[in-house]
Parts: sequence; C-alpha cells; structure tokens
Amino acid sequence: MNLTFKGFLKQYCQELAGEETTSLKRLAERAASDAPRVAEPLLLFAAKQDKTDYLKRLSAGTWLEAEFDSASAEIPKDGGSLEDALERGDLPPRYEQVWHAYIARRHAVDADRRVIGLMREKINDAMARSGATCYRVSKELGLNQGNVYAYLHGGDNSKVSRATARRIYRHVVEGEAA
Repeated sequence: MNLTFKGFLKQYCQELAGEETTSLKRLAERAASDAPRVAEPLLLFAAKQDKTDYLKRLSAGTWLEAEFDSASAEIPKDGGSLEDALERGDLPPRYEQVWHAYIARRHAVDADRRVIGLMREKINDAMARSGATCYRVSKELGLNQGNVYAYLHGGDNSKVSRATARRIYRHVVEGEAA
C-alpha cells in the first residue's frame, strides 16, 4: 500500500468527522459544530488541494475563522512543500500532530510486514519438523494456496495479513504437537 499524505488526510478527515465525504463545505460544518478535531487535518487537506482560501470563506463567522487565518499564513505557497514545512516544524504543533499520525500509519504497514516475515521463518521451521505442506495448510485453513505458497516459499510478506500468518503458525504448531 502506498499511502500518500493527501490520501491520508482525506481518510483522516472522514474518520474524525464521521462523514463519508470529501466536501470541504460539509467537513467544515462538522468541524465548526460537533467535530472540532477535524479542523487541523481539514486545513491541511484544503492546502493539498490549493483550496485554503475557499475553506477560510467557509469558516467565516465560526470559531474556525481565526484559527484558519493564522495557520494558513504559515502554509507554504508558490510551490513550497507542505510536507517539508511539517517535517521542519514550521507549522503550529497541532498540525505537526497530524503529520506524525500520517507517518505512524504509513510505517505501520512496513512494521506489519517485518513481523509477518519473522513469523514466516518460524512457520517454515515448524512445517519442516512436522512434515506439513503448503497444500495441506491452505486446504485445512481454507486459504488460497498460491498466496500461502508465495508467502512461505516465495518470501512475499504482502500475500497474507498478520492475522492470517498467526493462524497458519498456530495451525502448524498445533499439528506438530499432535
């Protein structure tokens, strides 16, 4: 999965607002009323779309107006990278927290893949001891044989989830003990 900052902001705004929309107007209404936590990612999302002025007009007359006015002044214009500004700490800490949430989510997939790789080694060792095959494991667990084979013998950690790797491991270890 290749999660972009803009894609993350879209998902994050929808999640915090409880809305399945990318409409800046609807998201701003939610931020101004009962979902204030969406304010920071919403401004960054608008900036990624070059719509900060539009968002500022939408927030006129709400508590967001002053917030967006002051924060938008810090957002790079004329080709400056928003990501670089967040990385350098040029924006207020509330906005940096959104950046840190993005980094954490982006690296979560890599961390999962490392764990899945470590589990693969243990599964292969247990399978060698028990004499289990990819075919048998996939049939008994109802998994796609090609994905199990690509994971266990091809080393493709993207073919199974962490939960599926855990299921395979438990199944092979329990079969080994029997």
